[in-house]
Amino acid sequence: MTQVRAIYHRTKEVNIYPIEGDRFLIEAFLQDEVHDVHAEVEILHPSLEIVAARSEVRNGPFTSVCNMTHPNVERLVGMHVERGFTGEARRIVGGSNGCHRVSELLVEIAQAAYQLHFVRLFHSVPVEQRSREDVPTARHEFVLNHIPGMRNTCFSYSESHRDLIAEKATPLRLRPQQMPVRKIDPGT
Repeated sequence: MTQVRAIYHRTKEVNIYPIEGDRFLIEAFLQDEVHDVHAEVEILHPSLEIVAARSEVRNGPFTSVCNMTHPNVERLVGMHVERGFTGEARRIVGGSNGCHRVSELLVEIAQAAYQLHFVRLFHSVPVEQRSREDVPTARHEFVLNHIPGMRNTCFSYSESHRDLIAEKATPLRLRPQQMPVRKIDPGT
């Protein structure tokens, strides 16, 4: 076996921070040899309405020119993250009058926004109940009953595959993570 060094590497990161009450900041960024691009939205949960949106190219092929497209991101304010959001957001922010990298990050932000449903739901369950052994069929039913928007969104949450969950799913294993910290001005 030969060890080979990659000739290209890109990282993406997405973080959700509580601001106050039902308002959250979702930031996403990507970095590679050329790009350092950031996008963030402030969103209300559970409606997933975007109440603020910003982006910045900190480094790019034409950094100052690329940053001229960022007023497009402000047009997301008032939109809700729901079916069809990513296509519409990409149309608004990307294309020949926009920034493909910011558009790419909005897909990540939308996925993270939907994760807010899971994060808040599971944190509403008492710790002693969360620390019990996971039962995949019970968790599947719990999610579908409390987050009905998940129904039929993917293979695992397809109503026609409930038998597969009972037959083949294994208990959830949570991965330990080091959560980032960021200073946030609630008046932003």
